[in-house]
Amino acid sequence: MATSVVLLISSLLAIVHLKVVWTATHWVVTEDGRIQAQADTVFNMRRPYDLVAFMKQEERAVMLDNLKKELLSRKDEIDKSEDRDTDLEQRFYRSEPDCIAAGKPLPEFDLYISTVLPLENKGIRQEEHIDFKAVQSSKPLPPDCTQVIDLDYSIHAFEHLEGMKDRKNLSGTAELGLKNAIPHRDNVDDYGNLIYEAMKKNKTSWVLFNMAAFYWRIKGDSYQVIECLRRALHFSPRMQKDVALISLANVLHRARYSNEAAIVVHAALDVSKELNVNHFTLGNIYAVLGEYNKSVICFENTLKIQPEFEAAAKRKHAVVCHAKLECALEAQHRSLQRTLNDLKDYQRKHDFWQQQNTKLQTEQVPADVKLVQEQTFDQHSAWQAHLSDYCQIMDHHGHHILECNQGKKQSPNFDFSFTLEDQPSSQKTQENSVWTLEDKKEPDYSVPIHRPLYSKESKLNLADSETSLMAARSCC
Repeated sequence: MATSVVLLISSLLAIVHLKVVWTATHWVVTEDGRIQAQADTVFNMRRPYDLVAFMKQEERAVMLDNLKKELLSRKDEIDKSEDRDTDLEQRFYRSEPDCIAAGKPLPEFDLYISTVLPLENKGIRQEEHIDFKAVQSSKPLPPDCTQVIDLDYSIHAFEHLEGMKDRKNLSGTAELGLKNAIPHRDNVDDYGNLIYEAMKKNKTSWVLFNMAAFYWRIKGDSYQVIECLRRALHFSPRMQKDVALISLANVLHRARYSNEAAIVVHAALDVSKELNVNHFTLGNIYAVLGEYNKSVICFENTLKIQPEFEAAAKRKHAVVCHAKLECALEAQHRSLQRTLNDLKDYQRKHDFWQQQNTKLQTEQVPADVKLVQEQTFDQHSAWQAHLSDYCQIMDHHGHHILECNQGKKQSPNFDFSFTLEDQPSSQKTQENSVWTLEDKKEPDYSVPIHRPLYSKESKLNLADSETSLMAARSCC
């Protein structure tokens, strides 16, 4: 029977019974040309068979890496450009020369301060129009200008202004400081009664209407003030209208019609530019309106007329200080707004990065599987360091098999046992004995292991046997 030689090459996993093992599924070529396993990698895919997902994962990984670098760079820029000057206003008031000269911030100044153009400045003496020597009345009556004369409309009274149209609803406060403008009388009610008595005698006196307006300003009745001033403007000569105009500007300004008050003061300046009260009043109005350059000019004009006017000087420095502070605060606001916009853009990109990073993690195998893979790979690498390939010839049911396995190294002893059917038992015993490299030569595999079944000698012997058999049969 012919002997078959079978070569079996098997791996260690075919011999040793192990559980299912995951190892590295991602390999890269290093800079020195080595192929190296990557245990923790974004390409350790949940679906390693999905080529499209693998390609998208690569694009996603590159995009996330670039986006991360951009976010870090933007964060550094935001940190550098962030305006951390939280004490800007107080530091400005302590260091700015105009702020120091003003003594206090502009909002702490009374920019609605009452101003009046005394009649004496126009050469008018009040005692010439009312009798201050008259006996005080037990029931003093106020000077109601609407009861003196009707005036539906006057072209001189700025009827087109909204404040004038809405005069019945204007808010007003008592201007007690104007008591200084009342001569000879400490009792305001008695002063009003004297004006009332004088009006009964002269119903068209612009002086009396202006004096009545002073009275109502002290009382804080804006409607009555405007009604008296309408009649004062209507009957005043052009060069005397500034007295009523300054009073009207005060009422409108205190009622928060500052734009219209500025118009009225400019009309007063057309009459008399030489009076400092006109410039001072307009400076306060422009300061409230935020027209700081115009306000400074008005206060400077006031100081040109009266250099020792300390209130105007302090207000001028306060306006300059406030204007500079506003510029600094606006610059800080713009810086903070840019920072806010940068932060919003940073947050938007960071959210996108988190979304894509979550997608990147979702496409990978779970973390616990990664851990098992890494541990198994380390164990396998440590175990493989003690393994080597070895081969041996085995006798299996009369067949000789050359088997090569991967396993632990064995001693350099080899067992070659050849079982021949036609060899004597003594020879079989000799051939079945184990030989080693030390006491036997290496076998010559160029010589057949078995004796040929058919040869020339055997054929001749067979022919002789057949001739003898035929001769015997002939004899018989």
